[in-house]
Amino acid sequence: MKGSYHRPTYAEIDLAKFSNNIMIARGSSNSDIIAMVKADAYGHGATDTSLYAYKNSNVKHFAVATMTEGLELKAIFDTNNISDVNIYILGYITDIYIKEAIEQGLILTIFDDEFAKKVSDIAGSINLRVKVALKIDTGMKRLGFSPDSLLLDFLKKYPHIDVVHILSHLATSGSNIDFVNEQTKLFDMFIERNRGYNFTTSFLNSSGITNYENKWDFTRPGIAMYGYESTDKLVGIEPIMSIKSIVVHSKIVKKGESVSYGRTFIADRDMVIGIVPIGYADGYPTSLSNKGFMFIDGIKCQVVGVVCMDMVMIDLTDVEGIKVGRSVEVLGSNITADMLAKMAGTISYEILTGISYRIPRVYINERH
Repeated sequence: MKGSYHRPTYAEIDLAKFSNNIMIARGSSNSDIIAMVKADAYGHGATDTSLYAYKNSNVKHFAVATMTEGLELKAIFDTNNISDVNIYILGYITDIYIKEAIEQGLILTIFDDEFAKKVSDIAGSINLRVKVALKIDTGMKRLGFSPDSLLLDFLKKYPHIDVVHILSHLATSGSNIDFVNEQTKLFDMFIERNRGYNFTTSFLNSSGITNYENKWDFTRPGIAMYGYESTDKLVGIEPIMSIKSIVVHSKIVKKGESVSYGRTFIADRDMVIGIVPIGYADGYPTSLSNKGFMFIDGIKCQVVGVVCMDMVMIDLTDVEGIKVGRSVEVLGSNITADMLAKMAGTISYEILTGISYRIPRVYINERH
């Protein structure tokens, strides 16, 4: 469990469903996977889920975005005497951390000549050769070398680098097949031009796995492992996180009275309002003010008024019996991250990754 379990609001992570999602993603890939566990495993707890994936789903390749994420992952594997994993850092790291990353055996992603020179020079200064991934920009226009690049030229310029993996990233994996085909053509062209070198490849993300045939050595499933996928074609995956809380207080609000900041909600009848201890500091966004809803015993309870930093008010008028102490479903089978995202005008990724450290993660259904 991550964090201190001192609040009535907490997240349950179902590890059995997590294993099943990994199995489905791997099976649909027809290859091994590089598990995307950046952003604290999309809010699900990177160290706990990664360790579980290694022990129960034979996942040995993981990808993060930052140096801090990489070191945290390395530390948990080292603590458990696990040495046969590859940890890729997909994003930029500052100069002062390059030496530590090399010494820790983290696989850096090289995306331009400036970064390549820094990495090669530092590796040379400590008499090491460094294994790296090479990012190819096939149309995302974010990071990466041109598909016209030649590894022969690259390796001559940077003699302390070994390129062990080549990757690119789809910009329209859930739509626009013509652009996907264009990106695929460019990526395959780079691979073919550099066929004489020994490297593995990856291209497809979660929605890419569902929409296209995987021709490469790995896929990089992310949100699909946690139970979400925009095209709904990965049959059998299930969201693995639910967020639960309780009603800590209730009160009568008379017709014409307002609730919360700014008086954005005015009661059109006498109502019972309940207070739930979760707010925007926990990752429940203010954009759900007067839009979102939670569930109590299957009863839909509307969010009323502006979401506060630590609390949300919900309509309990239709909830029978004692109100205070009742269990509240904030996220779960009745209200998914996709549903919250649609109401909030965002995407499920942002909902999940925005769930704060203040919400403890509790892991259930662990298989041994």
